[in-house]
Amino acid sequence: MTIFLTSSHTLGWAGPLNPANGFVSALSAALKRPIRCAMVSSFPDDVEITDRMAWETRECFEDANLAFSHFEVIDRRTEKYASRIIQDANFIILCGGHVPTENAFFKDIHLKDLLHGWDGVIMGISAGSMNCATNVYGPPELKGESLDPEYEVYTDGLGLTEVNILPHFQQLRRARLDGKRLVRDIVAEHSQQHPVYCLPDGSYFMIKNGGTYLCGEAYRMRDGHLKRICRNGERRRLYPSGRLYSI
Repeated sequence: MTIFLTSSHTLGWAGPLNPANGFVSALSAALKRPIRCAMVSSFPDDVEITDRMAWETRECFEDANLAFSHFEVIDRRTEKYASRIIQDANFIILCGGHVPTENAFFKDIHLKDLLHGWDGVIMGISAGSMNCATNVYGPPELKGESLDPEYEVYTDGLGLTEVNILPHFQQLRRARLDGKRLVRDIVAEHSQQHPVYCLPDGSYFMIKNGGTYLCGEAYRMRDGHLKRICRNGERRRLYPSGRLYSI
C-alpha cells in the first residue's frame, strides 16, 4: 500500500492537480493502470456536496492524463456496497471536510477493517489525511467547538500512520476561533501530547515500502514550539523517533 497524505491535492479550489514537490509525478508512478477509483465522501449525507466533489475529482485527474477506468462514490446512498466498492478499487480517495463527521462515517462503513490486506494507493485530502492516523488529531474548527467540554480532540482512526497533520497551514496559522489563536493557543497546547505536522497546500507525506517521506514546506509543532522542518523542493525521511533526514 502507498499512501499520500495531502493538505490539498489541487491548485486553488477545484483547480488542476498541484505538481509542487513532485506530487503528480509521484502519484502517477504509484498508480496502477487501469485506475479503478473509490472516493469516500466526507459529507455522506449531503448529496449535493458529494456529487460536486466527485465531478471535480474526475475532471482534475482527467486533465492530468490520469483518467479513471472505473469510479464509484461511497456515501450514505452506497454504504451497503462499501465492501465491494473497496475491493474493486486500486485507488482510494478520502475526501476533505469536517474531521469528526468523516471519522464517524468511516466507522459506519467499517473502513479500517475493509482496508486490512487491501493493496493499492490511498490519497487523503485534508480531513481525509488526518483520519488516516492511528490516533486522529482533530482540532476544533467550527465556532463553539473549542469551548465544548464534550468535543473530542483525539479519536481512533484508520491506523495507517502515526503522523498527525494540520492541513492548510498557510491559512490556519493566522486563524482565530472562539477568541483564541488556532495555532498559537489551541494547537500549541495539544502538541504537548503529540507532535503536529503543519502542512501548507502543495506539501504532503508519502508512505511507501515502510518509509514515511515528507515532501515540501512543513512545520512541526511540538511541546508548544513551532519549527520549520522542511522547505519547498526538499524531501526528508521521517523516522519513528521523530528525526528527519534529507534524501
